[in-house]
Amino acid sequence: MSIELPKDAEGREIPLDTEVLYTCDGSKYKVAKWEFYPNKDTSWLVCLDANTEVFRVPGYMYLTPSDSWEKLLEDLDNAAKGGDNAECLYMRREDIEVGEQCSGCRLYNADDVFSDCSLLAYADIADRIRKLRSDD
Repeated sequence: MSIELPKDAEGREIPLDTEVLYTCDGSKYKVAKWEFYPNKDTSWLVCLDANTEVFRVPGYMYLTPSDSWEKLLEDLDNAAKGGDNAECLYMRREDIEVGEQCSGCRLYNADDVFSDCSLLAYADIADRIRKLRSDD
């Protein structure tokens, strides 16, 4: 019998060593423990508070804070501070030199290490705008 990992509200698998989850409004909660119930419709529950044992269905939580127009503008303002590494600043990788530790970046593509980060950043910005526009 194989057990599927819990999934977040966006359908991403949640590793069981995840320490923090977010609600749709961006509130941050520390994960205290996981409970698995094999015969229930909702097989996974996550305990968000060890003291009061507040349980939530992980499918209504997020691995990362949800995006917003304000966050997009903050990321773009941050990128505007940069010169050669504006894409790194957009991705909030301030302390990294261009080309250094790119593998930790969301824009990095191991299959195409010569891809242009600026083009990838523009595509990411456009994707975020489309998603935020559809949420409105």
